[in-house]
Amino acid sequence: MTLTASSELAAVTAVIDDLAAALDARDPDRVIARVAPDARFVTGAGVRVVGRAAVRQAHVDVFASGGTPPGARFPVVDLQMLRPDVAVVTTEAVSAASTAPSMVVTWTLVREDDGWWVAGRTFTPIPPR
Repeated sequence: MTLTASSELAAVTAVIDDLAAALDARDPDRVIARVAPDARFVTGAGVRVVGRAAVRQAHVDVFASGGTPPGARFPVVDLQMLRPDVAVVTTEAVSAASTAPSMVVTWTLVREDDGWWVAGRTFTPIPPR
């Protein structure tokens, strides 16, 4: 399914945008607000975390170390609907300090009765050119 044909793009993008705002606010509770209980994340440093509590703690640690740059944005590059209730989204990771993306992010979102939830997020560094 292409971006222009997707009726789900706005809803999925809203979840990702809110997570970006939570990163900018350095708010680990807001980060996990739409993270599935059994989510799987791979951080920008390559650390794998499993479960909402572990995702929260990983963000507490990153915020304490000053790791996430301010103004993080995740512009959507592609949205693939695997099923009506499962979306794979590819975004770029861009900070306020740069116009070029530093990473590509692959998101897996699942739709439940109460909306879309992030079930997985994996960062892949973009090598310098």
